[in-house]
Amino acid sequence: MRSRKKPMFISTDLKYQKLKRKYYIVTSVFALLILGNLYYIYLNYDYLVFKHLISQNYIYTDSLDKLYEKELKRDIDGRYYKYFDNLVISIVTREIRQEQNDRYTYQYLPEQYKKSKENEKKEAEKSSIDVLGDNIVYLKITNYSKHTKKFMKQQKDTLEKYPNIIIDLRDNPGGDVAVLNYMSGLFLPEDKIISYDNTRSKLFTKTVKSKNKQELIYDNIIILQDNNTASSAEGFIAALKDNLDNVVLIGDTSYGKGTGQLTMKLKNDFAVKATVMLWNTPKNNNIQGTGIEPDIKYNNEDIIDYAVKYINEK
Repeated sequence: MRSRKKPMFISTDLKYQKLKRKYYIVTSVFALLILGNLYYIYLNYDYLVFKHLISQNYIYTDSLDKLYEKELKRDIDGRYYKYFDNLVISIVTREIRQEQNDRYTYQYLPEQYKKSKENEKKEAEKSSIDVLGDNIVYLKITNYSKHTKKFMKQQKDTLEKYPNIIIDLRDNPGGDVAVLNYMSGLFLPEDKIISYDNTRSKLFTKTVKSKNKQELIYDNIIILQDNNTASSAEGFIAALKDNLDNVVLIGDTSYGKGTGQLTMKLKNDFAVKATVMLWNTPKNNNIQGTGIEPDIKYNNEDIIDYAVKYINEK
């Protein structure tokens, strides 16, 4: 059977048609970009007019200087336009906090954001592991951050060696939700519900489940908690308690933070943080303002020894 020979050349008409199609595609994309930008300007028209009017034309600049100094804690040296967005963000988030009593929505000044990242790392470095006898490993987790995640990966081999674990989450303020999901997944079988994340957008409202095979399996899991155990630390507790039948909570009622925040970097080294989510436990409860009750209420200084004794007497 003879194979068809490929044409030796492409006709001029065919080349012209291909170029024409490319031209129309590029022109259409370019036109859509222009229309999109124009629509975005239209949506923000009032704000842009206000920004130009105040930052570049308002005559009483001494009042502007005082306002910028009050809100941004810095002398902006007449650069009203450059820092106008930060001024607005500062005022709006302050009013939201007062109206909603939401202390988690605010703008970071550059020095504050830098300091928060430094503190996050320092706090994570206080996480530790200790071996308590032949059958118990003690894990102290001080926050939920990328540094904590790295620590857990490094210590996984040690954690796997023991049949019982005490996880100390006292004074843990929480942190990164993605790290919470990763750490919960280490202790849970695949496809178990970690949380229900509820947002204003259907795109980001979701049921979070463990993705991988369970890596850390124990006979007994004891979690120590107190009134300062909050946010992602509470999410971790709920994920394990609601899915496993070998988890015992010892300590005090946790803080009760059933909300989630998103932090976004801004220009000029500022950042803004806002409450964007309500999360529910695997049993679909929201703990905001109520917290998680311990199975055993105990807050004496020898709580770790108490937990060891509890395991050994089972």
